Amino acid sequence: MRSWFITRYDDITKYLQGDTFITSPLIWHKMKNLPEGEDKHFKEIIDIISTWMIYNDRPIHTRLRKYMNRAFWKEEIEAITPEIKKIVTSVLDQVVEKHSNEFDFVSEVAHPIPALVLCKMLGIPGEEVERFIRWSDDIAQFMQNFVVSHVPDKDISDQTKKSMKEMYMFLSEAIAERRIKKRNDLLSRLISDNPGEEGELCDDELIAQTIHLIFGGHKIPQFMLSNTLHLLFKHPKVFDELKKDLSLIPKVLDEAMRLEGPIQYITRHAAQDITIHNQLIREGDSVYFFLGSAGRDERVFENPEKFDINRTGKQHIGFGGGYHACIAAAFARVEIAEILKEVIQRFSHITPLYNLERPEWTPNPTFHGIVTMPIKY
Repeated sequence: MRSWFITRYDDITKYLQGDTFITSPLIWHKMKNLPEGEDKHFKEIIDIISTWMIYNDRPIHTRLRKYMNRAFWKEEIEAITPEIKKIVTSVLDQVVEKHSNEFDFVSEVAHPIPALVLCKMLGIPGEEVERFIRWSDDIAQFMQNFVVSHVPDKDISDQTKKSMKEMYMFLSEAIAERRIKKRNDLLSRLISDNPGEEGELCDDELIAQTIHLIFGGHKIPQFMLSNTLHLLFKHPKVFDELKKDLSLIPKVLDEAMRLEGPIQYITRHAAQDITIHNQLIREGDSVYFFLGSAGRDERVFENPEKFDINRTGKQHIGFGGGYHACIAAAFARVEIAEILKEVIQRFSHITPLYNLERPEWTPNPTFHGIVTMPIKY
């Protein structure tokens, strides 16, 4: 992978702060590795993802994040919380109607529900959710490969380009409609009345950030859900304790994020020469910060392989750190808590029908999660 790996908790929490390691060179590094002229094949994708917050450093990142933060203001989260419950109830009703006593938790619950929640937030009709899921999955497939590969994959990119274009056109039309007549939805509230002025985003920028929001806001909750339920299956005493007291859900989620977080690593580049543990990392070098390893660092967490919801002391860093920390962390916690609560209340006797010691994990660890979970209720 031609990169440095940083794995210790203290090193990661220290160096994710500040500007020693930055994200903006990543796309340029990938593109320069391509044979001359081949970068044109990826232009439609790169034009969009290069504007995402994650691939921009300060001061551009500051402007984008300040604007998009409004998507996760306290009042937005409070407004969507009862809607999440309605969505989960509706989906679980359909599951019971379709399946007598068995179903796949990922395909029936963890995969579709976050997409339905995003559609509800953005004011996208529910009948469009299948398209949103397909778009998100196609982008995820490309990004999983893009992060770990020396050069991006042309074959994967063909489908991603198509989905990116469809999503872009859909959001462009939706914004145009809301500019004429605002609705009571997040997309209406994100549209600027003065595009490009005083920190406001122009429509192209808003569309790009919304695509990133849809992509991240779908896949991360999906794998948080599957990984958390898997850990509960593996630790029935904790699961029994949770069933008796659902107020323990936040502790369960924090411990699941530490032990099996959906983001196992994040990538940066050195902004300057720096020596860490007597190793010289040169300016421009690629660096992976392994959040999953930090969560199991025995220097910080006693019995790190144990699923212990009563831990005290230092917190997990599953959502990253520094100014690039996950913008939707607070929302993700609320969303997953609501979904998990409804699932446990509806299916109190839920049991796994897969091998707990050999679950089917995602083949690419850019997103770390279980892809199929047949269960009985």
